[in-house]
Amino acid sequence: MFGELAGLAFRNLARARARLIMTAGGVMVGTAAVILLIAMTLGLQGAAERGIGSSASLTELTVYSGIMMGPNGPINEDAPQLNGEAVAAFWRIPGVAAVIPILSAYGLEIKAGDYLSTPGIVGIDPALLPYLGVTLAQGELSLEPGQFLVGGRIPESFFDPTATEWKPVTVDLLEESFRVTFRTYANGQESSRRLNVSVAGVLQPSNGFFDYSLLMRFDEMIKLWEQANGRDYDPDEVQYEQIIIRTTSRDTTTSVADALREMGYQTGGAVDFLNQLNGFFGQMRLLLGGVGGVALVVAAFGVANTMTMAILERTREIGLMKAVGAADRHILIVFLIEASLVGLAGGAAGVGISLVLRNVINQAIGNMGTNTGPVFLPIDPSMIQGNLIVIPFELMAFGVGLAVLVGLGAGLYPALRAARLEPVVALKTE
Repeated sequence: MFGELAGLAFRNLARARARLIMTAGGVMVGTAAVILLIAMTLGLQGAAERGIGSSASLTELTVYSGIMMGPNGPINEDAPQLNGEAVAAFWRIPGVAAVIPILSAYGLEIKAGDYLSTPGIVGIDPALLPYLGVTLAQGELSLEPGQFLVGGRIPESFFDPTATEWKPVTVDLLEESFRVTFRTYANGQESSRRLNVSVAGVLQPSNGFFDYSLLMRFDEMIKLWEQANGRDYDPDEVQYEQIIIRTTSRDTTTSVADALREMGYQTGGAVDFLNQLNGFFGQMRLLLGGVGGVALVVAAFGVANTMTMAILERTREIGLMKAVGAADRHILIVFLIEASLVGLAGGAAGVGISLVLRNVINQAIGNMGTNTGPVFLPIDPSMIQGNLIVIPFELMAFGVGLAVLVGLGAGLYPALRAARLEPVVALKTE
């Protein structure tokens, strides 16, 4: 039965092809407007995410102690500490791939010929190097006994200490000879110690925490502290400046951050900004989708008008169908199918138009990104990478489904009106 009613609806629409094209055209414009506006927010969101950093940065959390400092010292001394017990607790959080305690210190001097650099020192466990999220520019990613890893900005941070004007000098620490001295100040006295070390590799600059630091083995840094201060350190009692946590995936980073905050710690990382960014673009999608939806509302009036005109033109036909046994629901189904087909045709055409415009716009943006002339855009075209308009399959399916729903909604009243016509009155209509 449904197949026969659907076939009848097809034939009815085929009889008024011009009206179908014009009505579906309104739905097409509305569907294309919704898809393109939402697709633009997806493209801008992708560009913003690329601006945050690599996917590795989205699985990284930096944990700080929950202690808050006031003008007279700590105001919450009972806050949780970053110590060995905290490290063990962090490993037990679901979704944590690695816990990397960070010890840092200052007082290091690197002398290469007449040039000097004073970077910081960071002590880490060599077994956790693969989880650190750093890349090499030169050498090897290794921390054997007596080895350093050099931060990406250190080679270009050397200077002549005797010069009257500071001027940075670049030194290749893998090729040139150098000496390292560690200076400490305790009880008003300065002490220094020469370190016999070698450079394993130089890290790629990343505008991050390690750019101006030398990375050394955690156990060697503890020994350095012990020799400088004249006392032993218990690794379980060491207070870390910060702890880097690497999560198993981007999806688990938020839940791990929430767990850390519940434990009383402060966290930071790209994922926090990303969550705010996603919320902003989610609201933008709703707003711009609503703007595009106005065109669909206008198209809905067109569908309703078309279906109402169809009822007036086919009143005698409706009366004849009822006279030969068609029930009200059959008439209702026929007109609802017609309305949904108008929406389907307009939605499919809107998707097609959107894909064509996507290619045109993205090509134009891509050309702007490589053009040496002025670019009249509020954003850097290179960050968009030729994808200002991003239309995933889900968005296309949403556009078609929304168009069909608009057609059904707009055709519901005319269909109910047709179903309620009295056969005698319908047959008498001229």
